[in-house]
Parts: sequence; C-alpha cells; structure tokens
Amino acid sequence: MMDFAEQQPTILLVDDEEMVLNALRRVLASSEWALVTAESGAQALEIMARQPIALIVSDQRMPVMSGLELLNEVKKLYPDTVRIILTGYAEMDIVVKAINQGEVYRFFTKPWNNAELVETVRTVLRNWRENLDQLSSFADQLSRANLETVMALAEAVELKDPYTKGHCSRVRDYALQMALALNLSESFCRDLVYASLLHDCGKIGVSEVILNINGPLSDEQFREVQRHPVLGFEMTSKIDYLRPASIVIRQHHERWDGKGYPDRLKALEISLGGRIVAVADTFDAMTSSRPYRRALDFKIAIQELLDNRGSQFDPEIVDLFVSLLETKVEGSGTAQTRRRLLLVGVTFEKIAELENSLPSARYELIVADSLAAARILIKEVDMVICARQLSDGDGAGFLVDCRRLWPQVTRVMLIERKDMETLAESLNQAGLYAFMIHPLRPAEVLAMVENSFEWRRMAKALNFAE
Repeated sequence: MMDFAEQQPTILLVDDEEMVLNALRRVLASSEWALVTAESGAQALEIMARQPIALIVSDQRMPVMSGLELLNEVKKLYPDTVRIILTGYAEMDIVVKAINQGEVYRFFTKPWNNAELVETVRTVLRNWRENLDQLSSFADQLSRANLETVMALAEAVELKDPYTKGHCSRVRDYALQMALALNLSESFCRDLVYASLLHDCGKIGVSEVILNINGPLSDEQFREVQRHPVLGFEMTSKIDYLRPASIVIRQHHERWDGKGYPDRLKALEISLGGRIVAVADTFDAMTSSRPYRRALDFKIAIQELLDNRGSQFDPEIVDLFVSLLETKVEGSGTAQTRRRLLLVGVTFEKIAELENSLPSARYELIVADSLAAARILIKEVDMVICARQLSDGDGAGFLVDCRRLWPQVTRVMLIERKDMETLAESLNQAGLYAFMIHPLRPAEVLAMVENSFEWRRMAKALNFAE
C-alpha cells in the first residue's frame, strides 16, 4: 500500500491532446485535490513512479499505449489508485469488459457531463480516503500486535532469570535514545526496538542452571551461553517482520576489534543496530544488580565504556551514548513537570518504599484503596501502579480496562516474585510497560518510572500504537 497519509490527494489526467487536458483541468480545478497531467501512457507511469496518485483519468484512444493498456498496468503496479477512462461510443464493449474485470472503476463518454464528472471524482476521493483510513487503522493494529508479541516474548526470556527483570526494556530505551539522536529512520528505529527487546531471546535455549549460576562460569558453561545470539537469530529470522532485527540479535556480542562472537566481525562489518545494542546492553548489565554482585555506579560504568571505546565498542557510539547520559544527568536538576502516579491497592509498607524511591519534587503519589476510587482518579494521572489483589476486584483485570479506556496512562503492576510465572498471560493482555517486583529497590524503581515516561515520549515520536 502506498503512503498517502495526511496529504492532499492527487489526480493524474492523461490525454495526448492538449485541448482535452486543458478542458479537464478547468472542470476539475479545486482546492480539495491537486492535478497533474501526462500526454502519454509512458509519461503517466513515470509520474506515478515519482509520486502517489489517488485517481487517474485517462483517454482510451492514445498512440503507442491505449488508455486501457495503461490502466491495466496501473492496476498491477498501484492497486490503490482508482481508475477512470474516457471513451467514445464505438469502444463501449471494450470498456464494459474492462469494468467487469476490475481494471476500471468507471467510464465517461466524450463529451462528458461536467457536473457528473466532478461529483464522481468527489465520491471516488471520499471513498478512497475512508478506505485509506481503514487500511491505516489495520496497519496500526498490526504494528501493535507485532510489538505486543515481541514484548511478550521478552517477558518470557526474563522469566528464566528473575534478577534480569526489566533489562530488555531498559536496553530498548537506551538504544532508541541513540537512534533518535542519530536521526535514523522510523523503520530502523522500529526494527531496533524489536531487536533490543529480543536481543537475549536465544537464552530460552540455554539451561536455566547455567543462567542462574551465582558466580563465574566454566569454559564449557560460557560456550553454552555464547550460543544464545545464534539461537536468537534462528528463532527470529524466520519471521518476516523480525528479519531485520534478527541480524542485530546475532551481532550484539560482536566487538569492534573482531574478538567477539559468534562471527568475529569487526568495526563496520557489524551492523549499526548491532553496535548500538552492544553499548546499551553492556551498560545496563553493569548498572543492574545481580545475586553475585552489586550494580556499578553510573559514573564507573560510563568510565568502563570509555575505557573500551575502540576495542570492544564503536567509539562514535560510545561518545554519543555518554553525551546522552551526561545530558540527562545535567537536566535532572532543572524544573520538570510533576508526574502524578496513582497507587491502587498498594499496602502502607510499599507506599512508604515508593515514597522513598521517588523524589517528591518530580512525582506526586495518589493513593486509591479500591477500584471504585481508582476509576474516578485515573483520568487525572500519568501512571497507575496497581497491586495484583484488590479489596473489590482483580488488579490485572483493572489494568486491562485501563488499557482500553485510558490508554494514555502508563500501566505497571506491583507483584511478588513468586507470582511472575502465573501472571504472564494477564500481564500481556494489560499491555504493561513493566511490573515491579517486591521487595523494591529504590534505584531500580526510580529508573523504571523515569524510563517509562521517556519510552512513551519516544514511542509517540515513532507513531507506535498504544
């Protein structure tokens, strides 16, 4: 489907006689649409190769390529373009056949009725716009379904190792910030989002015993872990909309100096997406807590990136990422809009933990102890953090309703670690940004909340459907 979104429709008039073209221009002159003309079928096809055409009106009798031959070619190349032909009575049988075969929408005999022609064009373009809106809506739904499927798979990967919860989402956010700063295309950014969320999906094929070892790995165990980029590539490369992302998934452990895995690529042999995700993945791994070590301070992690620019990482990507992080830190002290967070069914103990985690200058916490109260308050907040069990209903069900009725509100569920596996399906239905696992770690809570709003801003910029 051609991309006509949000633009004035264009009508292409085709006739080998200048006098006829001038007459059509006079009759169809309107601010509702734009007009372009061509004096032959070949010229018409050249125009259509350069710009989208909503409606083509062509004469039948033309040298070299007849009107019906032209419109048959248009049907094959540009099926969304509506086709009208101008003809004489002697050719009626040919035109009727063309209409029956779907090659032509309508025909007009010469001389045509001006009012009838104008009204037909208006009807055609009105129907064209309605069909376009429906196709656009379908594309949005498909995009949303694709993103939700990817996010669900990312959740499944993280269920194998609860201590990495949120890692894929944070890598996505870091990678997308870099891509937007580089002014990369919307399609590149979309593929990068998929790749970031699924960069570790191959770990589904790695033993949980190895993934959860509380310390250094043996050589054999490390070789097993090193299989995950290839396993992830094999899982995703068979799916059409994930094929570009699969390359990044395979390459996210390659190194700038060629000492990475699995293919020992170096420098620009590694895709740009692979180089971006490598930096985002490593930085988040360093700044996240694990059972066997504490998270590194941001400044120490940044220095690690700088120490390895030109060896492990693309130096230009490191410099960009560090500048983005430093800009974010510098801007953290400036005046910001105070975000309103609605806490639904959250215990006093956990409310206190959230208060200690989130600066009051930037976040206002509003408490609702029931669904009835939450439904009244939710229209005025930016995020809802909901407990699983509520006094008057189910938290997951409420978040599903939030997604349908108040999609602008970011949704987070607060759960216990033991509930993760049983909640996967209901969480996917609710379209959550993330879920918080108790006991809460203040630094992780703050990072998750701030990243959620950054993700919403970036998703809006990329037209990701909510």
